[in-house]
Amino acid sequence: MSLRLGLIFGGRSGEHEVSVRSGQAVWEASVRAGFDVVGVGITRQGQFVYLGDCGGFFAGAPQEIHLSAGPRCFILPDPTRPGIYVEKATAGVATGQASAGQLQGVVRIQVDAIFPVLHGSYGEDGAIQGLLELSGIPYVGAPVLGSAICMDKDTTKRLLATHGVPHVPALSVARFLWQSKRLDILSDLAKAMKFPAFVKPSGSGSSLGVSKVKDPDGLADALDAAFLYDTKALVEPSQEGLLEVECAVLGNAEPKASVPGQILPRREFYDYDAKYVEDTTDLVIPAPLDQGLTRKVQEAAVQAFRATGCRGMARVDFFVDPASGEAYVSELNTIPGFTSISMYPKMWAVSGLPFHGLVKSLVELALEQKADAWKEVRVRR
Repeated sequence: MSLRLGLIFGGRSGEHEVSVRSGQAVWEASVRAGFDVVGVGITRQGQFVYLGDCGGFFAGAPQEIHLSAGPRCFILPDPTRPGIYVEKATAGVATGQASAGQLQGVVRIQVDAIFPVLHGSYGEDGAIQGLLELSGIPYVGAPVLGSAICMDKDTTKRLLATHGVPHVPALSVARFLWQSKRLDILSDLAKAMKFPAFVKPSGSGSSLGVSKVKDPDGLADALDAAFLYDTKALVEPSQEGLLEVECAVLGNAEPKASVPGQILPRREFYDYDAKYVEDTTDLVIPAPLDQGLTRKVQEAAVQAFRATGCRGMARVDFFVDPASGEAYVSELNTIPGFTSISMYPKMWAVSGLPFHGLVKSLVELALEQKADAWKEVRVRR
């Protein structure tokens, strides 16, 4: 009997469409890997919709999840009743896939593990991971703490500094201070920052809310844009002339790094459109680094992965200076893109692990992590 994998995608973040596209790619790879896949789509409002085996859903080339896509469903924060609960009134669940639940009006779909292909808020920040921890269902990717740390770039940088991992420095600005002390903050940033600089939300992904400013006059508008996505913003010096390099990490206690790849965007920087809309960005895998610098990037990627409490997978982004032989971590993504032009699966494919093999490894790591993370609760009498 094949393992049944629950696939969750869509979600409440600004990366909803990307998550749907990643979900389709992971679904195709999961079927090829031999898994029995059942899908759950999350609407932009946060409603869970049961999609069955996903074949019919993806046949329509969907861009987002709507309530009309299937019956409502939910996951209980109860480890004694794990699974996906589907409303019976419109469930239409295939024979043999469901078992009687302990709740009236629903059927329970048993799953052996869940792959949350959810980018951004409520999916990559520890929120869905917390629900799955409470449900007792093994899941792919970083645990609650590692997810929350890596979602917040400011916290990530502080941890990397503590562990001695070279990284891109940044100044942090809180939204509540920005609202009351704009002129003071702008003056301080103009004095402290080298330009051009990047302004970005501390806790967003896919370059949403990110602006490149060439002088202090652009800071105000850029900060206003960043604060649409988070309550904290970062201002970083642009790493002009350095190579933009990424490295994929896979594993739990003993993570491995892929061959690095280089990003060559044709736009001003590697923004949302360059990542997901326009198929114009050049991806060079392996990156044009000498053996020593390649090894340095891989070692730093694994070090950053461990320092931030990651498990399963992460894509570690770098700026690399071949002249000095230095590599600086920019950020970590605990649920990287899995679209047809995404770097994480491409780097592993060049490293010798095809997409379906990667998905199989990630599910195996999820089951391993569930067993390793078990905690005995002793009741004092």
